[in-house]
Amino acid sequence: MARPDAPSVSDSRATSQGYDVDRGVIHTFAGGSLDRAAHLRNDPQRIQELLEAESARFLPFRELDPLVAEGPTPSLVWLPRVEASAFVDVQAEVLFLGLHDGTPRFAVTVPEDLQGGDVGPAGTTFRSVREVAPLLAIPDASIVAMGRSLVSWNAAHRHCPRCGGQASAAQAGHARRCTNESCRTTQFPRTDPVVIMLIHREGHCLLGRAVRARKYPPGLHSCLAGYVEPGESIEEAVRRETWEEAGLGIGRVRYHSSQPWPYPSTLMIGCFA
Repeated sequence: MARPDAPSVSDSRATSQGYDVDRGVIHTFAGGSLDRAAHLRNDPQRIQELLEAESARFLPFRELDPLVAEGPTPSLVWLPRVEASAFVDVQAEVLFLGLHDGTPRFAVTVPEDLQGGDVGPAGTTFRSVREVAPLLAIPDASIVAMGRSLVSWNAAHRHCPRCGGQASAAQAGHARRCTNESCRTTQFPRTDPVVIMLIHREGHCLLGRAVRARKYPPGLHSCLAGYVEPGESIEEAVRRETWEEAGLGIGRVRYHSSQPWPYPSTLMIGCFA
């Protein structure tokens, strides 16, 4: 899903406009500039210092939707610790996103009954990611992808997959560890690969429509897509999905680009065939 305002390949406008002369088209959710500072995740003392820093900022998510300031160009709303602590125990579930110009950034989950007017400055609301992501600046959309995926994964993995015991957040929210001393299994977030492909021949292309998806607007079609199965290459997945969905055999598969897709945490791998 490229940004609507992404220029053509011949345009040399800067990254902030959706295109970079060295990297090509930057899709929504990609092209982030946040320093993830992964080396700090295993340093609890340093994470605690960042958590307590006056400059620390927290991005609230309600049911996986971020807090956004309305306007012609929506933007993310970052709260200082004192404001975030009024709605959630920021210490209990630390979700460290990284550093922005040296300032620590975190994601927090707030209660489901919290309204946009209850938190942050006037004119803020919790917006659906599908709705607001294409309108956000590239760095903001990238942060939403990361934060949404971490929030979703931590909420869904409260128990150990090995023994069923309680699992607590570890590595600043980038892992969960079983609290059972005889187990102590550590689990990590996963990213599920998905192929999405434009099948073409002699100036024509193949699009599909999900007949089972009642929410599809009338007349909307899309490229074929599907999950990569265990033990399968990207090329094999493209061929299998095209055969399963359209009954067509295809020739050479060519990679185009990729895109994080936080629903809840997949990587869209774009191909031509």
